[in-house]
Amino acid sequence: MYLIEDYIEQNKEIINNFLYAYFQKNYNNDSSYLSKKNSLAKISGNDKKISTDFSINDAMYYTVSLGGKRIRPIFLLITAECLGFKNKAQLLPFACSIELIHSYSLIHDDLPAMDNDNLRRGKPTNHIVFGEAAAILAGDALLSEAFIIISDNEYIKYFKCDTILKIIQELSFLSGAGGLVGGQFLDITNSGIPIDNSILTEIHDKKTAALIKAACAMGGILGGADDALVAALKNYGTYLGLAFQALDDLLDVIGSSQITGKTVGIDKNNNKSNIASIIGIEETKKLVEEYTEKGISCLDKTNINFNLLKDFSYYLTKRVN
Repeated sequence: MYLIEDYIEQNKEIINNFLYAYFQKNYNNDSSYLSKKNSLAKISGNDKKISTDFSINDAMYYTVSLGGKRIRPIFLLITAECLGFKNKAQLLPFACSIELIHSYSLIHDDLPAMDNDNLRRGKPTNHIVFGEAAAILAGDALLSEAFIIISDNEYIKYFKCDTILKIIQELSFLSGAGGLVGGQFLDITNSGIPIDNSILTEIHDKKTAALIKAACAMGGILGGADDALVAALKNYGTYLGLAFQALDDLLDVIGSSQITGKTVGIDKNNNKSNIASIIGIEETKKLVEEYTEKGISCLDKTNINFNLLKDFSYYLTKRVN
């Protein structure tokens, strides 16, 4: 019998090792930092600035190497595994491509023009370390790198061309104006003004749920799911993404920076709407459970054993960071 916590930690380590090896292989030639196991992630929260002698690759890898929960790539791995896909090594490049896009979005999200945050995963944010210009470019580069990975013959040779095309279509749409970018735009254009729950839900759907939806869809496609099953997985991903963001909003109100690794109260500081501040703490807790159960119901309507994915879903509702 497995423990979901052990499963998650094992997969986080596998994902981290792939990302480290990928950057070592592709960027070690001009990045002295990446040749050391004591990577940039070791920078102390008390450090104001590292040496100005850095490359764009250092700025790219810095945010990637800060760790994090690796939730999005794990969604992909679990989904494919539930569908019977056993070769995790073949899935890792696709899973990690989502993490690169997530990392790019965090870099841009933390910029002064966006959330103006100086703490991410308990460390100084990218622009605090490298400056705004380098941080913007590092984010741009990570977005491009994600698509380099999923179009690299070394990784795609195990799959049919139409499978890879579907993967690229899902990831590009859900990370662009129809998803992640569109959600961030709605977020910043609705800051400082009263908004109702429907607009806030749309922001959360695009800004947060989009990449989780993409991860589930990609895991399904790689695992051989038909269009109907992929659609069900995307619906599941939508609800889990909404649950994830509702809990994030709650932690922004009641959490601790020492535990979350982020600046607590950032929504209030930036005059942004927060679901917990609109409907209250207890109602937000109920909403997290409601969204999670709706997501689970999408899985129950299929004929697939998604118990591992369900366990992961419930695990996420109990997180404190």
